[in-house]
Amino acid sequence: MKQLITLSAVFILLLSACNRQEDNNTANNTQQTTNPKPNMASNPAEASLINWIGIEELEAKMKQEPRKVVVDLYTDWCGWCKRMDKATFQHPDVADYINKNFYAVKFNAENPNTISFNGKQWEFMQNGRRGTNRLAATLILGENATGRIGYPTIAFMDENLQRINAFPGYKTPDKFEALMKYIAQNEYKKQSLEQFMRTFTPTIPPQATGSANIPQRNDITLPVNKLRSKS
Repeated sequence: MKQLITLSAVFILLLSACNRQEDNNTANNTQQTTNPKPNMASNPAEASLINWIGIEELEAKMKQEPRKVVVDLYTDWCGWCKRMDKATFQHPDVADYINKNFYAVKFNAENPNTISFNGKQWEFMQNGRRGTNRLAATLILGENATGRIGYPTIAFMDENLQRINAFPGYKTPDKFEALMKYIAQNEYKKQSLEQFMRTFTPTIPPQATGSANIPQRNDITLPVNKLRSKS
């Protein structure tokens, strides 16, 4: 009888231990589902051939070594932005030229945070269901411009962090080659991009664009007074 009682007690203890282990496994699985590890591959700048930096890092870089700046203005919902990340910005010739001649900035145009840049505070401007950071709008449209904003848009700044110009729409590697050399070689001071491209011979083989050169728009029109930043 004593042996039976002892065996029963051991069985109960083993069963209790198994239940605790199952509870722990369930809790761990729940925690992993609720707080998944970040997927680094979802970052558009992750594993890129281009040495991307954030807009917040740019001024410090400029103090060390002034360069022209290329800014990729994108949004999380923009399909052509993602395609440009995978195709154009991953082209070795494009990446190599950018790394040697520019600071490359990734800038989410719908960043909701106020950004301190170039002596000014750039706030988020809500517009319906969406909105645009004031700095992104200024880089795209210019300081005193008004109009629609589309993505992707590539903006350029000079060595003094002054806006040069912005070019909306998806660009294939060969088209982007012309664009970055137009800026890097200061041809923008002498002629329009259209004039430059008439005589430009790309080293990257041309690719078809189809309708890809049409930017995805966020359907907002920004008046001049909304573009003025706070000093």
